[in-house]
Amino acid sequence: MAKLDWLENNNYLKQEIRRQYTWAAWCTWGLALILLLIPIRGSACNIYYINTTEDTPSITGHVLHMEPGVRQKIRGGKGRHYEAKVDIEYNGRAYYVTNAGFNFTDAMYRQAIASGRVPVYLHPTHPEKSVLSKGVPFLQYFALTLFSALTIFLIATGFYLIKKR
Repeated sequence: MAKLDWLENNNYLKQEIRRQYTWAAWCTWGLALILLLIPIRGSACNIYYINTTEDTPSITGHVLHMEPGVRQKIRGGKGRHYEAKVDIEYNGRAYYVTNAGFNFTDAMYRQAIASGRVPVYLHPTHPEKSVLSKGVPFLQYFALTLFSALTIFLIATGFYLIKKR
């Protein structure tokens, strides 16, 4: 009789371990999805829009609103974060540009406030995604690569946990 109790408990323990591995796998996949949707997608899109404006001409935009943001100076960039709203006209339509870019400096900010105008580097197919400064610092590429590697590791860990169960 004692052997049967041990077998029943052993089967219960195996089922419980499988359930915990499955739960851990879903948690790692959820964390990977959060990393994919928030920092990786946002940073990759921002880098893409800045890189597509590298070879395009600049047009003059009219500053509607511009103020320093709450974030401190970004390491690897030339300036700190600015909240901007700039009005541009392209092909007879009006657009608002809100992306200052990574290299928008304090001198560019002071000049934009003083003159009410700022150069805008035009995105050819989506003018609303234009930027106020060109260039992407190395640290942004490094952070994107680091978060991507972490996401791949989490996805692989989830598959390992499912396989192990």
